[in-house]
Amino acid sequence: MYRSRNFYLRVKGDLALFTNPATKGGGERSSYAVPTRQALKGVVDAVYYKPTITNVVTEVKIVNQIQTELHGVRALLADYGADLSYVSYLSNVEYLVKFHFIWNENRPDLLHDRLPNKHEAIMERSIKKGGRRDVFLGTRECLGLVEAISQEEYETAKVEYADKTVDLGIMFHSFAYPTESNQPLRSYFTKTVMENSVIRFKEQEECEIVNILSNYVFKTSGDIKSAEEEFEIYSRDQENEEGGH
Repeated sequence: MYRSRNFYLRVKGDLALFTNPATKGGGERSSYAVPTRQALKGVVDAVYYKPTITNVVTEVKIVNQIQTELHGVRALLADYGADLSYVSYLSNVEYLVKFHFIWNENRPDLLHDRLPNKHEAIMERSIKKGGRRDVFLGTRECLGLVEAISQEEYETAKVEYADKTVDLGIMFHSFAYPTESNQPLRSYFTKTVMENSVIRFKEQEECEIVNILSNYVFKTSGDIKSAEEEFEIYSRDQENEEGGH
């Protein structure tokens, strides 16, 4: 199976909310202490994603000390009244993410678009540009900023929890979205440990808890631009930028 080279990026923000599902029911949400694999995949997908590829996050480094802020949020009620609830955000977050991509084997119709050099070049340029879409740290109100870093910067970064092991307990890991209309949506949970400020993510088949969810509407994908077209657009944009200096 094809596997791209590793990519590295820094993502940071003033606030983050990786909601613990156990706190959703009462309306007063609370964040996990660290990002989930699904949330980081959302960050990477915002940088560059196409149905041809599947982004795979393998590690995250927690750079800053884990700290929280409690915010009061006024929520509208069904009778047009309002209620005050509290949300516990993470504050001043910075994460270093290590990831790669593989081919999406569920899309054999896109075999013609499996051009590794083109996709790797587009991913690299997308990271340098800070992503192709807005980056959110868990929820829409928590904007993140993406920066390109090298493998050396990733490996030598100064981190808050060096030489420490932190057991984070059972955490949400990721979703497995259906690829056919008769398949259910699955959510995965697993025991999560941070060692030397690094969380190494398991694969879904290694997770201890799997839940079957039924409230998901399957959608058929439409047409997409080929990697050749995407790469040509990026090349023109780069030439225009260089010509403007």
